[in-house]
Amino acid sequence: MKKPVLSKTWAWIVLTCLVILDAALDMIFAGGAGLQSPIWKPIANLLGINNPLLMTPLVLAIFYPFVKCAAWLTKKIDKIPIKAEELVLTTLVLVYGLFDLWLISVYFFDFRLFRNHYYLIPFLTIAGIAYSWWAEKKLKGK
Repeated sequence: MKKPVLSKTWAWIVLTCLVILDAALDMIFAGGAGLQSPIWKPIANLLGINNPLLMTPLVLAIFYPFVKCAAWLTKKIDKIPIKAEELVLTTLVLVYGLFDLWLISVYFFDFRLFRNHYYLIPFLTIAGIAYSWWAEKKLKGK
């Protein structure tokens, strides 16, 4: 493996595809129930959106400042002068991808190990931290 992180361009492309996949799965299998969550319902009602696919630009617009702030913190706290934004983006892609894999396993294979998607948060957090530590070590070793 040459690079432990994705380039910014590829990371944003993959993240966009994952957000679209998540919205499509929500539309097909849950009838857009994802928009009924306590976080998205007020926003969707305010904007008059009832299709999760139409929320994709908003989700990406929310991710953008999050990635910028997290990259800045990574540079300052973890002392990673190069590829901090790529590290944050790649970690986000990994965690979002794992969440989408879980959705696919539930919808297509009726995988019901977790009763609620909130139970995934510790596992996704651990996966993101483990990858970040590994990639950070590789980036600092260059």
